[in-house]
Amino acid sequence: MQAADGWLVRVRPPLGRMTAVQAHLLADVAEQDGNGQISLTNRGNVQLRGFTLEAAQAFPQRMIAAGLGQPDPEAERRLALQVSPLAGIDPACATETVLCAEALRNGLIDHPELSALPDKFGFCVDGGGFFPTGSLRADIMLQAMESPVPTEAGWRVVCGSSSSAPQIVQEAVQAALALAEAFVKRGETQRPLREPSVGERLFAETGLECVSATVAEMHGINQPTPRAGHLTGSAYAAVAPLGRLTAATLRSCAEVAQEGDGLLRMTPWSGLVLSGLKKTPEISGMITQSDDARLRVYACIGAPGCAQSAGDVGRDALALAPFLPDKADLHVSGCRKGCAHPGAATVTLVARGEGYGVVQHGKAGDEPIRILPKTEDVRAFLQALPKGDV
Repeated sequence: MQAADGWLVRVRPPLGRMTAVQAHLLADVAEQDGNGQISLTNRGNVQLRGFTLEAAQAFPQRMIAAGLGQPDPEAERRLALQVSPLAGIDPACATETVLCAEALRNGLIDHPELSALPDKFGFCVDGGGFFPTGSLRADIMLQAMESPVPTEAGWRVVCGSSSSAPQIVQEAVQAALALAEAFVKRGETQRPLREPSVGERLFAETGLECVSATVAEMHGINQPTPRAGHLTGSAYAAVAPLGRLTAATLRSCAEVAQEGDGLLRMTPWSGLVLSGLKKTPEISGMITQSDDARLRVYACIGAPGCAQSAGDVGRDALALAPFLPDKADLHVSGCRKGCAHPGAATVTLVARGEGYGVVQHGKAGDEPIRILPKTEDVRAFLQALPKGDV
């Protein structure tokens, strides 16, 4: 799509993974055809910015040739699928997680009628483990269930406020696809993630038995805060501050991946998991320490990348991070839409002509309690927050 700083292009690495070779290619393309700026999204996508229209139009074929895209653009659009980032490397993550994800991905490719789903309609395969079940969020979720007998059915399908009984992989995948088809058939306009009651209607439409989903199943209450540094085994997470990195930084991440198993696994918190390493990597431009305050800060692309933004909110967010109380989080938004963090934060700052509107324990669209004209005023406000105000 076109942005204020040029055309933006996006890649969905298959199953949330790309090889070091593919990462090197993306870094090269970002420098050669764009402005060198790259974003890692909370949906596990990679975005490159600052392209000309001609370069943006040539981009898909380069990605298809590299194994990072589908020849059919409609099939590519349907693949909004997140997978547990530690699948296959965390012994506590369900062993069938990758198998389940591959089956669902193939099913999405083979169901052209699902192109009618809304652009942001998504799926996830959540195998639990180090990141417990409920860590991923999507409109239709396949979640692993603990079972004392590995061969027994162990996957439930959660859609909005409803959940299926445990099923084997093949049945769970077919149920997920049937629910998506029912969404299209009924002409629903509200996604299950936003309007949970939709799930009950979709289960009824398909004739599938269901029970009420718990809050954890429905809303991802276990969703972890961004994690950096050592995770489990030989797996480490490197997080891009505000989800942003340069082509040079991505190239450095690829070089570190080559020291391990050669893969970069996308996380839902704008990071990468690198496995097969012996110690925490040091990567310039990435967060690799779990106590870094920038892990608790969110900001949209802001000016000059977005014409709707009233300021360079990313710059201000990073400058304010050191003054944030422990355990508190900060959202700095360029406008009231709050694209970077739809949920509530300890403090939300909304850029406006006369400074920043301050919202406490709320969202960007909420009414501010005060207006602070300068970043120095915001810094003083953060420093004056009670330590327990999180």
